Amino acid sequence: MAVHIGKKIKEEVYKQGISVSAFAKKISRSRNVVYDIFERESVDTDLLNKIGKVLNCDFFSLYSAQKEYAQGGVKTFHINEQEAGYPKINPETFSAMQQENQILKNEIAYLKKIISLLETKKSTKGPKK
Repeated sequence: MAVHIGKKIKEEVYKQGISVSAFAKKISRSRNVVYDIFERESVDTDLLNKIGKVLNCDFFSLYSAQKEYAQGGVKTFHINEQEAGYPKINPETFSAMQQENQILKNEIAYLKKIISLLETKKSTKGPKK
């Protein structure tokens, strides 16, 4: 089965909770181009590399995992991980980051409620005489 790279990118963007506008800005493209990327079956390698760095995902591995490449005798290339731009995160650190992310999301939701209450209170007071 062929890889539909646009769908994979879209899944990862939404999975990470990144808005399309923020993602577009990070890859120096417009929102319309990002939506176009989501529909593409293939993406330029430079762009795919940039997207991979922004999302911290190795999308190229999707291709190397294909059945055609999984056969013996296929030459593989290895790049120094420092150059690849995809830092390895140990599971404990990743788990801690996920927990911190959830705590921050909860705090943001709480602050939004406070702001909403303050705005409601302000609008019900009316003008001073």
